[in-house]
Amino acid sequence: MRTKFEVIKLKNQISIQDDYVFGSVMSNAKLCHHLIQLILPELKIQRIEFPTLQKAVQEDPHSHGVRFDVYTEDQNAVYEIDMQVRHTKGLPKRVRYYQGRIDAELLNHGDQYDLMKRTYVIFICPFDPYGKGLYKYEFRNFCVNAKELEMHDGRTAIFLNTKGCQNDVSKDLQNFLHYVDNKDVKNDRYVDELQSYLGQLSRDRKWRNGYMDNKTHMMFHDEDVRQESRQETIQQMITLTRQLDVPEEQLRQKVQKQFKLSDQEVAKLFQ
Repeated sequence: MRTKFEVIKLKNQISIQDDYVFGSVMSNAKLCHHLIQLILPELKIQRIEFPTLQKAVQEDPHSHGVRFDVYTEDQNAVYEIDMQVRHTKGLPKRVRYYQGRIDAELLNHGDQYDLMKRTYVIFICPFDPYGKGLYKYEFRNFCVNAKELEMHDGRTAIFLNTKGCQNDVSKDLQNFLHYVDNKDVKNDRYVDELQSYLGQLSRDRKWRNGYMDNKTHMMFHDEDVRQESRQETIQQMITLTRQLDVPEEQLRQKVQKQFKLSDQEVAKLFQ
């Protein structure tokens, strides 16, 4: 049985930057509702639904993105929210791809275009994607020749920057982004709720097994990871999953099967 100190330590070791962890947190309607309200305070959210709970745009159970519908007093919208830990040049094109996939699913053949819901693609980045120091970069379509003229096509893209230094968002949203950035945030009710929920997840055996399966899959199929030291990558995965108290023999079997290792290689990793 865990001591209180051990549970607190484990919560601190599980980072919300992890895709699987973040997706698990966002599948909690209350926590998801609170975050969207922080990001878009102008909305008056009535309810949040998950018709495609944790359905990623690539239709891969291990890929990025959590999608949900938000119902408000004045508009209904679809949100795709994603944790982006790598600073790549393809982020804007990824937004375009996400929006296109969402749109393709929103309209049935013969439906009027006016029936399409507003869409928001939100990327949370532990880096500054545009180098302006803003916590929040919000993009919509405007006319090049008359910047005051908006297209009103219902698409919005938002990049949240955990490294922001401007006073462009609320203190509560800043606290959340600092928490994502693994900074120590005190006296913030929402952050406390997030930490408490992560503590509940960390004590759930089914969730821990899912976390381990996700880690082994991502580390084996991630192109960037494959280009790094294979043994170092596997060792990092073992360290991460050990923190979740996964039985050692179960971990050995998973690692050996996923990475197609010999008995000698497994023995060396677990010595």
